[in-house]
Amino acid sequence: MALQLLHLTPPSTSSKSLFHCKYKPQSNPRLITTTTLKPTLAHKTIRSSSTDTAASPSNRSSLDSIKPYVQSQWKPIVAGWACSAVSVFSLSLMIPKIGEFSSAAAAMSPVRVREEAVVLGALAAVRLAASYWQQAFVWDAALNAVCRIRVYVFERVLERDLGFFEGGGGGVSGGDIAYRITAEASDVADTVHALLNTIVPSILQLSAMATQMLVISPVLSLISALVIPLMAFATAYLGEKLRKISKDANLSIAALSAYLNEVLPSILFVKANNAEFSEGARFRWLANADLSRQLKKKKMKALVPQIVQIVYFGALLIFCVGSLVVLGGSCDRCGMVSFITSLVFLIEPIQCEMVKTENSELYTQSLESLVNLDLEVTVHEREKVIFGYDLRITQGVGKAYNEFKQGEPAIERLFDLTRFQCKVIETPEAITLDRVTGDVIFCGILFKYRDDMPPVLNGLDLHVKAGETVAIVGPSGGGKTTLVKLLLRLYDPLRGSILIDNHNIQNIRLQSLRRHVGLVSQDVRPWIKAVMTFDATVIIVRLRNMKISKMASLACSTLFSGTFAENIGYRDLMSQIDMERVKLAARTANADEFIESLPEQYATDIGPRGSILSGGQKQRLAIARAVYQNSSILILDEATSALDSRSEQLVRQAVQRLMEDRTVIVIAHRLETVLMAERVFLLDDGKLRELKHSALLGGKHDTLTSAGIVI
Repeated sequence: MALQLLHLTPPSTSSKSLFHCKYKPQSNPRLITTTTLKPTLAHKTIRSSSTDTAASPSNRSSLDSIKPYVQSQWKPIVAGWACSAVSVFSLSLMIPKIGEFSSAAAAMSPVRVREEAVVLGALAAVRLAASYWQQAFVWDAALNAVCRIRVYVFERVLERDLGFFEGGGGGVSGGDIAYRITAEASDVADTVHALLNTIVPSILQLSAMATQMLVISPVLSLISALVIPLMAFATAYLGEKLRKISKDANLSIAALSAYLNEVLPSILFVKANNAEFSEGARFRWLANADLSRQLKKKKMKALVPQIVQIVYFGALLIFCVGSLVVLGGSCDRCGMVSFITSLVFLIEPIQCEMVKTENSELYTQSLESLVNLDLEVTVHEREKVIFGYDLRITQGVGKAYNEFKQGEPAIERLFDLTRFQCKVIETPEAITLDRVTGDVIFCGILFKYRDDMPPVLNGLDLHVKAGETVAIVGPSGGGKTTLVKLLLRLYDPLRGSILIDNHNIQNIRLQSLRRHVGLVSQDVRPWIKAVMTFDATVIIVRLRNMKISKMASLACSTLFSGTFAENIGYRDLMSQIDMERVKLAARTANADEFIESLPEQYATDIGPRGSILSGGQKQRLAIARAVYQNSSILILDEATSALDSRSEQLVRQAVQRLMEDRTVIVIAHRLETVLMAERVFLLDDGKLRELKHSALLGGKHDTLTSAGIVI
């Protein structure tokens, strides 16, 4: 398997292949979400505050952000603009021909008519072909630029420390990141295309048409210069009012969608509490609030045909004045037709019509409840939109401005992901460790996630000798997983140090450190406990991230969509996976039996999160991955869960083989797993206290309960 990764730094170089990590992003749960239902607020949901840490760029800085990527596509841009020049030139030749043909066709011979028709047809064909290639080249430039932006942003996201994603409320949810890199990047593509399609093409067309009109009739040109701005002002004013009304109406639809997204996944809870009537009443209230807004929007929509007619009434006025000019002898009929034709192409930039808009921002608001509840919101679902109607300028300069105003927030939010400051920084003097014996020392560790929170670890000391197995137990939320994060240097302690073979991990290169520290962990899905109180104004959703080890459906080893070989050899994805090592790792983890029973064996795709596998198979596959990595220090973070007896036996055998000749730190709640360790420590109130095996084997209730151990 040969996979390549496109690594970009602006302005970066191109690459022909791209590796996509295919997994479903999952958002961080909120502790409490409070939403007030009022007809005027239309059930607005709480938006992420993740971008508060970065200042919102101005228009200038938004353009500066995308400028290097657009400039890197100068070849298709120049080609597109050249095609635009050909299109405008052919149009400039067509207009006088149209005037001559329409005014003198009756006096022409059949042969002359055919010749003129052929010339007009050829010019029209040239214009159509040039216009097509103009669009094709400009879209090529826009999409390539945005593809490079996407990759650059995602690479910067991968480089962020874990606090970027967590941060106790200041982090960015996985769903939000996925939405920005997919849907909002598509908005940026539309913006780039509109700008490139306007900078030169519209200016060329406006200049060419205005020049022709001045040559034909300066008087009519002066009248047009007075009428066209009035039409543009009326269109812009009424269009802005329609946009506001449409936005209010779409917000009410978003409220209905958000409400349904909250209630329908909790239908069991609703029925169990006999809440059908109260939920129906609440939905009826929202539906009635939506009704008034929809009626207002539809009435405004009825004005749109009249608004569109403004342009044509303006053209009719100029035509009437032009007739007087023709009668006065200042202009002939041929010139008048040419003038009106030029005018039609001149006013293209302010043509408007009712268009169906993809209001992705409002749909993001309606889906925020799903993100906050940590339900499975896929990228595909986040790309859906609530459709609304809007009066939009659909041509030229006006369209470009409109697209830029829509795309500017997307540019800001996309590049906000690259502006966060990392707290975990690799020093230039950092060293690479070629070999590690596995001696680990935690010295006086003090750590808390936020300044306004109590310490999770407070003066913690621990010495794990090379080759020793140590178990860390304690109540949920006591800091066991935090200890793992610190050893992997996903966070830095506020005070104290962590040593590996007497080297401070802050002086070791991150890539080297994480190569020598292996992790087998569970991807624990949160339980959702929804408490609905019908106050007619408030919905309170309380979330608890409950790690229940006996429910194997909740706990599963972290796997990605791809083949068995890619998951086992995950660390070598970007180089060359050693299939012999993969097979050896699978045998060591007791995973070879079920893998080799499949038709495609190690080339079998396991589906999203390993959906085709059972809980025990997922655990064994994760263990095989750790065997393949062959790290000197191993962390087992909730690495086992209750399974059927056969699967549990296979997993236990695999874990025991994995632990041989390694320094192992076990984070567990199950007594069977804890007893595999040589020493057991209780982590509580930020400090460690050693527990005797005799106390655990004796099954003292107080000891087991305080340690958070499940029998």
